[in-house]
Amino acid sequence: MNEIFIAAGGTGGHIFPALSIAEHLSRDYPVRFIGTKRGMEKILVPQAGFSLSFIRARGWNRTSALDFLRAFGDNIIGLMQSGYLFIKFRPRAVLVFGSYVSLLIAFWAKLFRVPIFVQEQNIRPGFANRIISRWSKKTFVPVDEAAQGFRDRNQIVVIGNPLREEVLDWQGKEKLAKEKLGLDPQKKTLLIIGGSRGSHLINQVFWQVLPLIEELKFQIIHITGEESYQEAKKKSALYPFPYLVYDFYPNPGIFYAAADLVISRSGANVTYELFCFGLPAVLIPFGDATEGHQLFNAQWLMEKQPVVVLDEKNLQPESLIQAIRDLSGLTIKKIKKNQDFRFSAARIAGMIVKEIRRRK
Repeated sequence: MNEIFIAAGGTGGHIFPALSIAEHLSRDYPVRFIGTKRGMEKILVPQAGFSLSFIRARGWNRTSALDFLRAFGDNIIGLMQSGYLFIKFRPRAVLVFGSYVSLLIAFWAKLFRVPIFVQEQNIRPGFANRIISRWSKKTFVPVDEAAQGFRDRNQIVVIGNPLREEVLDWQGKEKLAKEKLGLDPQKKTLLIIGGSRGSHLINQVFWQVLPLIEELKFQIIHITGEESYQEAKKKSALYPFPYLVYDFYPNPGIFYAAADLVISRSGANVTYELFCFGLPAVLIPFGDATEGHQLFNAQWLMEKQPVVVLDEKNLQPESLIQAIRDLSGLTIKKIKKNQDFRFSAARIAGMIVKEIRRRK
């Protein structure tokens, strides 16, 4: 009866920050995650020791009548499932991260007068969070630029992105990271990370430039995603330089510490992690990301440090290797000890707990 609901799921971009906040919330109240069976939450949330309830929810695809009807049916069912969860558990507060799951949960929270809190990580907020923010007690955003996407800014709190402490603990530990990974401490390290699910496109184009990577004398850390992992293992064995391959790694802090240059998508988490580690990066925003938010994230980071942004629709080996060459000579790694980022999860949890106690 004293639970706090967290609506977060799909990819690690929502789940990892939600888990960071949940760790602090759980010191005062039990936490229950609400998600779908299609997302990574079905694995990551139970592993972290939190309760998880599933509902049906999906985005609206207006290009296909069949998909539209399927989404309509799923969301109607999900709305009823969400209402049942509110009646059964009577949550004290709701924290939403965006998506249609968040909309369904926020609807019942508004109806039952349960305080709603919004966590937005992207520079350009998504549709769901823009709607829900009109009902929220507080809307947490990472940086000033992210506040501009909301109509009502009175409840906006600029608080940094809730990055995991275990990731940020690797700041300034380049020598230790390379040692633990078995890398050559005298060589530059190139990190490829295509988001929590990996990027088949980035992997395929990167492999076409591998012979030129050898000429630039990089060693490689490659987080491939499950789909490309076996192929990457075979390719890595063909090259004489260190080439480490992982399908997924929950704590990339050690990789950021070891890296000198990164090729990546530009989801919210990786964008702010690159910012905190001060790493030059070739960013390839995911073209199908909701409302193009990865492009806005990449453009924001490009204003802060050396970044080349490439359009995935026109991604070619020639443009990728040129971007790598343009950035490979830079040695600008500087630790940005941004206290808002390190402690934002604790501060967000503290504000939620304070509101619950005030209402008591």
